[in-house]
Amino acid sequence: MKKDKFLTVFAVFDEKTQTVLQSWQNAIFDAGLVGTQTMGIPFHISLGSFPTGMEEELISRIRAVCESSFEFSINLARINDFGNKVLFLEPEENGDLMRLHELFDNNYANGFPFHAHATIFCGDTQDVEKAKNILEEYFSPIETKIVGIQMGEFFPTRMICRERLTNN
Repeated sequence: MKKDKFLTVFAVFDEKTQTVLQSWQNAIFDAGLVGTQTMGIPFHISLGSFPTGMEEELISRIRAVCESSFEFSINLARINDFGNKVLFLEPEENGDLMRLHELFDNNYANGFPFHAHATIFCGDTQDVEKAKNILEEYFSPIETKIVGIQMGEFFPTRMICRERLTNN
């Protein structure tokens, strides 16, 4: 990941899902595991990352997208990981999510291809394996709604804007 600051645009889940995912993450923390994931932001699916100089353009784009796009449902269907270092929930393929991603398709921060996911825990291989075992005790697929788009600057974390998608 780049050492420079960058912006990330992400699709935010509804409050009910936030509560469920937080309870699952808390079960991991209650087991004494401390991860390196960014805290203090809502659970989400990152849509793209950008240089900090694009802040005003992205705020305008987010507002326009939210005014013309509706909330939609996705199914967080399975537990997965990136190299046993990032534990996440992976959604089923979803056309609405892919269309939203296409509007913010840029990956300035790390150059990896888009892989829709909601991070639950990050850490070393052993801790991620332990966290996965804990999460498997609680997890069942969850139908959720994408209700908004948020943008933040990283690192340190600064939340910049949050807009709601149109409620259908």
